[in-house]
Amino acid sequence: MKTIYTSYYANVKNLPAEMVPIGISVGKNKFFNGAYDLRLAPTWAMMKMGREKYDAAFFEKLSKLDAKKIYDSLPDNAVLLCYEKFNDWCHRRAVAEWLESELGIEVTEWGLIRDECFPYAECNKENKGKKREVKEDKGEELPESVRLRIESYKEKEKEPSLFDFDFGGEQK
Repeated sequence: MKTIYTSYYANVKNLPAEMVPIGISVGKNKFFNGAYDLRLAPTWAMMKMGREKYDAAFFEKLSKLDAKKIYDSLPDNAVLLCYEKFNDWCHRRAVAEWLESELGIEVTEWGLIRDECFPYAECNKENKGKKREVKEDKGEELPESVRLRIESYKEKEKEPSLFDFDFGGEQK
């Protein structure tokens, strides 16, 4: 099984040599000359939207992608990059949660453990660069936030999907 991470361009210099950085931003970073995967990038039009409209448009874009094909096309130790610091509002956390939800894998911010990553809905300027408080390990395989979401959907006899969660905007 491949390992996939997220990070930000300013952190590329800290990645070990075996990591494969891949930009997923619509804008090219002038200090990063590596590969880009624009399938996972927002559009320029989305970048001009407020968060509610942006989230709806970006989740619509992700819903049209095949997570398994994306995963299969990424190398092992891929690090999906964008501009914002960890736990700031950035689409890479949404991409990570989408991959987790669709494939049952864990995608964490490089250098953090998964539970230190805020859920996408809580990624904002107030949490920028902060680690989420880690609860005592109870031996669970999935991060607590993912496990609780999945359990709530089992009660409804519905498969969990990132697109079913309330991100503070209108639901489809």
